[in-house]
Amino acid sequence: MSPNMHNAAFHALGMDAIYVRLAAESAGDALGSAGAMGISGMNVTAPFKEEMAALVQAGDKAARRLAAVNTVVLRDGQTMGYNTDPDGVAGALQGNKVPMKGRRAVVLGAGGAAKAASFALVEGGADIVVANRTAEKARGIARMLGCGYCALDDMDALRGADILVSALSTGERVIKPELLRKGTVVLDANYSTETALVRDARKNGCRTIDGREWLLYQGVRAFELFSRRKAPVAVMRKALYSRRGTGNRKQDAGNIALIGMMGSGKDATAKALGRASGMKIVDVDADIERKAGKRIKEIFADDGEEAFRRMESREIKAVANARNKIVNCGGGAVLKMQNRKTLVRNAIVVWLWAKPSVMVKRVAGDDSRPLLHVPHHEKEVILTRLLESRKRFYAETADLMIDTGGRTAEQAAERIAYEAH
Repeated sequence: MSPNMHNAAFHALGMDAIYVRLAAESAGDALGSAGAMGISGMNVTAPFKEEMAALVQAGDKAARRLAAVNTVVLRDGQTMGYNTDPDGVAGALQGNKVPMKGRRAVVLGAGGAAKAASFALVEGGADIVVANRTAEKARGIARMLGCGYCALDDMDALRGADILVSALSTGERVIKPELLRKGTVVLDANYSTETALVRDARKNGCRTIDGREWLLYQGVRAFELFSRRKAPVAVMRKALYSRRGTGNRKQDAGNIALIGMMGSGKDATAKALGRASGMKIVDVDADIERKAGKRIKEIFADDGEEAFRRMESREIKAVANARNKIVNCGGGAVLKMQNRKTLVRNAIVVWLWAKPSVMVKRVAGDDSRPLLHVPHHEKEVILTRLLESRKRFYAETADLMIDTGGRTAEQAAERIAYEAH
């Protein structure tokens, strides 16, 4: 949900910025890709938050106390790490006019989200108890923050609670319904489904706050760190709560489209993904050559680039009717707006990225690239310029980015299959 939320905010403020998902194997992998790609900021998901904290300079108290980072800003040669999860909890409560100071609160769980919620409540002046299946883990948070703790099966503390925050991953019932008293405010971080806790709370007359409010307000703080601008909260909330059909259409079609520069690894990755998944491959450039009866460099020479782009658009238009296909696009396929729209609506779009120096090595000896008919020492310069001119189009089309420079085609395909399904 974060790309929709942040991109809506960028658009509302007229900013030249795009937020897109980046697949990585580790926090170090993500930071390396960010530096090479020129990324200026990142949000970090579990399980990389603690690892990221060890790799960056702590930018706020929450990152230092929690030893976890969920927001990274790369600026002026520095890499600063922040933890905006406590802002998410505090914002969700304050935005719904729920005071924390002097209130009794219970936090369920002992993972990273529970730590962030506990930190926010302590900083807000609440008197809190952390409850977890394994009491020893709850005790660790209690020691760190100077609060109470108990086991989940010893929940007398809940009887007088004003605020209950659940940071448990399960949607199953873990709290006896009779412990939920009327008037208690319940915030469940699990927003992907309605949990038993939320259902029981509503039946008992508790006030519930949608878990997306937590996501919203941590995103608000992250956006302001990224942009140095005041976040348009109403715009971000609307984007977060909107139900758009494009995502479902993508999933229903089952298509995966690969975009990226020549030498980014699209051909090899498409083949590896096809072998692993059994999906058929639609190779846009190969289909153009087959129908034209000549190679792409000959089309460029005889008919010009614009004629080739028209042929390319016709082939991509067919993606709208494709099902469960891997669509391997040429490097310039994203240049036309209609192509981008077709891909966005009908496929999970993956942008394969590699450094220009890596791309040059991969295309060495391949004379089929009409835009690289230059002396070898000029090829990296040409690819760098092309990448810079196309970067925006790749980013606004992609659902996911993968740096293929240090990965085999099989590794890239495995990551795509995991992220796309």
